[in-house]
Amino acid sequence: MIPPASRMLLPVISGASLFAIGFWAGHRRTTAPERVSANPSGSETGAHVPPTPSVSASPDSFPDRGRGGAGGGASDPLSSEESARDLARLLENPDRLVRERDLESLGARDLANGTDWQSAAASIGDLVDRGAYLKGVIGAWAAENPRATVDYLGSLNLSSRVSLVPSAVSIWADQDPVTAEAWVTGLANGEVRDLAIESLYRSWAVRNPETAAAKSLAVDDAASRLRALAAVVKEWSANDLAAVGRWASDLRDPDLKDFATMAVADEMSLRAPIEAMRWASDHLAKDPQANPAILSLVASKAGFESPHETFEWLKTVKPSPEAASSLAGVAAYLAEEDPEFVWKEFNALPSEIRGITAAPIASTLGSQDPEGGKRWLAQLPEGPEKGWATSAFAGGWASRYPGEAEDWVSSLPDGPQKEAAKQGLIQPNPTSGAGARQTISP
Repeated sequence: MIPPASRMLLPVISGASLFAIGFWAGHRRTTAPERVSANPSGSETGAHVPPTPSVSASPDSFPDRGRGGAGGGASDPLSSEESARDLARLLENPDRLVRERDLESLGARDLANGTDWQSAAASIGDLVDRGAYLKGVIGAWAAENPRATVDYLGSLNLSSRVSLVPSAVSIWADQDPVTAEAWVTGLANGEVRDLAIESLYRSWAVRNPETAAAKSLAVDDAASRLRALAAVVKEWSANDLAAVGRWASDLRDPDLKDFATMAVADEMSLRAPIEAMRWASDHLAKDPQANPAILSLVASKAGFESPHETFEWLKTVKPSPEAASSLAGVAAYLAEEDPEFVWKEFNALPSEIRGITAAPIASTLGSQDPEGGKRWLAQLPEGPEKGWATSAFAGGWASRYPGEAEDWVSSLPDGPQKEAAKQGLIQPNPTSGAGARQTISP
């Protein structure tokens, strides 16, 4: 069986990309480079730099020479001066998105024109801007000679490889997927290999998702296999949710099926919440061994987009700890989203569901509307349900306004409600949005 920790791989897969972004952002400088002069023409800083079409050449050797021309020839002084002026002008643009897009175009143009792009890149002090410029260079170069491009990237520091290798591999995969796969799988374990695998299989999945899925399942290394599989599912889901759902449900290997169906549930719930609910119900009904955590996953994502529909769906599923926890969580969304649910719909719920949802509703009211929450608590009948709700209400209130919550608890008459409220102060938000009762008896 796949170790439990591997079920956490899905959200972690994108973490490497986020790390790379965070690294760049943490080292940004917003000053223009000192090695180039300002544009003497005074042209508008927001103007776009269209890329010049790349030339057909064999640029295998030019990185070592430090020159930008295809084949390693010396750059044209006029084109270098023009590039330096354009670079200085683009870096002055305060619009980050436009600036980075134009820098990418300039990098592609400089490669085609034979400009000394390495010197230009080194002159850019802001690492995000430098990365945008290099992305244009690498993209244009990879279109001509992907193998030479990735070999060159291997000589750069880790942050540059993490940022740029996936783009080059994606282009290579479109041209020669077999050779690209051999290169990627031959990389040493690490961030670069992980991101390259994700890029490779996502590129394949765009053109032929079934083949990409079959190849991902054949990857030898377990961690890489799951990463490749998740990449295929992500891309396939963007184009054909129904097909990827059927494919995942029909897998025979229980471990891979578990991982794939969870990945499908994650993507489907983000893209089409209503469809995700139907698919999850069908999958759980057909497969007794299906991971029940699919319920929680779909509910946690769909509940933000469609809380009422998600709540109604959860009321119809087979009782389970996952269903109870999900009902509690979505009830908290509804308490924030729709006051009508709290004041009118709650009392009409079956007693079992009221017992599950009272605490998270009360906690939400405590943190957002303490006065309304006190009135809502007062109309609850005496019993365990009111005790759980009172404790959660006090905890929710104390999480934002501890002094006011303590004064309210002190003002309560001695009795079960006051004792429950004290428990909420001792352990703020004891339900953590999941409800005081975590199960429904089958």
